[in-house]
Amino acid sequence: MRHALAAFAAFALVALIVPSFAPVSAPSAEVARRGCCSHHGGVCGCSGGRAQCCDGQLSPSCGCD
Repeated sequence: MRHALAAFAAFALVALIVPSFAPVSAPSAEVARRGCCSHHGGVCGCSGGRAQCCDGQLSPSCGCD
């Protein structure tokens, strides 16, 4: 019983510590562009080199990739 408890404790400790060392990745381009039209329903396309919001507005600050 002690061995099982010790094994579980070791597993729990590793399960808590290992994720803290996972690399933090940058958001994808799509996620990053959502802020461009955050008050206009998000980015739904591209028009004239500008991000086109889902409500039809063109973003004045965000271009297309």
